[in-house]
Amino acid sequence: MPSISVAICTHNPRLDYLSRVLNSLKQQSLPYSDWELLLIDNASATPVSESVDLSWHPNARVIAEAELGIASARLRTMREFSGELLVFFDDDNVMAEDYLQRCSELFMKRPDLGAVSGCLMPEYEAQPPEWFAPYESWIAVRRITKSTWSNFLDSRSEPVTAGMCLRRSVATAFIKATTENPIMRILDRRGSSLLSGEDVAIAKTAMKLGYSVGQFAELRILHLIPKRRTIPAYLFSLYRHQCASGHLMGWVDGLGQTPIQLSWRMLLRAAYRFVRGNQISRRLVIEELRGFQLARKISRDWTDGQQGTANSKGRL
Repeated sequence: MPSISVAICTHNPRLDYLSRVLNSLKQQSLPYSDWELLLIDNASATPVSESVDLSWHPNARVIAEAELGIASARLRTMREFSGELLVFFDDDNVMAEDYLQRCSELFMKRPDLGAVSGCLMPEYEAQPPEWFAPYESWIAVRRITKSTWSNFLDSRSEPVTAGMCLRRSVATAFIKATTENPIMRILDRRGSSLLSGEDVAIAKTAMKLGYSVGQFAELRILHLIPKRRTIPAYLFSLYRHQCASGHLMGWVDGLGQTPIQLSWRMLLRAAYRFVRGNQISRRLVIEELRGFQLARKISRDWTDGQQGTANSKGRL
């Protein structure tokens, strides 16, 4: 049985990027016999199996997941993988040749760790606007030079799903949590949606089991970022969805019982930034308010849908 399972979740991948990802896996220093490769085809228009050749790996397979959504793909992976460790890569993550080896050594040396990710350096197809430099984390860029870990949520140690390595016990607990609390699926990124938060949910699951989480500089990934993800319209939309995700994560933690609201303090702070800030700052304030409105709509639609389902069952 392999000690590590590697999963690439993909939906309509850019094939030149996916080819580079697979080539970086071919070059891993960890022997093929120590890890398996799962390529999760999440409802791609053209089956990925028609475009890739995994015959170079003795323990590789393509799994077709028909339900659209990154959460569906990752949950399918968590039910299918065989190893004691699971490593998630996106279809634009080119990993260093020692990535899997270092994951294996790190978790063997640190039994306190439940989930980690690493340093993600960007390879931009087109340079983003100058104002975006402080906000690179929006698109999963992590220029980590010092490893940090904790047993509480902290942006310096909070792992991202790109390159995330987690223990089997964490994956099992996460499946159980999403099964018992379907409201967690509200954060699923489906199709053109830019909602997020699954990385935080996995980190919280690990910490509830008593593990620490972290970001480690020795785990190195080159993140391939296409031109479409650096245009201002996309970046502002992404920020709006990230703000909505933040509100929704709090709502999910409260099991949907507490309405999503903005405090007067938050409104006053937003007003101050809008009046005193530059053009970009004002636009970000607008997107924050739009994110709040989006979160309110999503939560209301979810609640209405659940009530409708309950009423339908009551009439049967």
